Amino acid sequence: MMSALASLTPRERALVLGGAAVLLVLGTWVYVWQPIARAQDAQADRIARYLTLIELSRQNGGAAARPAAPVLPDTPLAQRLTQSGERAGITLARLDPEGPRLRVTVAEAAYADLIDWIATLEAQSGVRAISVEMSRLTAPGMVSLRMTVEDAQ
Repeated sequence: MMSALASLTPRERALVLGGAAVLLVLGTWVYVWQPIARAQDAQADRIARYLTLIELSRQNGGAAARPAAPVLPDTPLAQRLTQSGERAGITLARLDPEGPRLRVTVAEAAYADLIDWIATLEAQSGVRAISVEMSRLTAPGMVSLRMTVEDAQ
């Protein structure tokens, strides 16, 4: 390397060394300074979001929103499932009792409709899903469902 620089004229040597210095500064800026600055900006954004959440929590008296416990209706579990399925437009293929639990089978329904129905069951009908198994069908967005439920207590 030194012999290559020694063979250059003083003007060429100054240009090569000056170019190397510019490349060194540019490389340091691109590969060291910029990533650090981006990381600091990202952390500042996260801190701002957390501070906003803390402030909102303080404004709400520090109480976290808790969903109300569902009231257990007097109607039997099978009847609540059938009625809520009809309201959601979901056809129940089978209801099999398993002691205090009930095994529900839906042959075909839209995935989003089933997810909404399960959420509604747990939130409004006093039903808790113990296990949920969904299988994709050939039609886009359609699934079959096997689910075990019980009364929420």
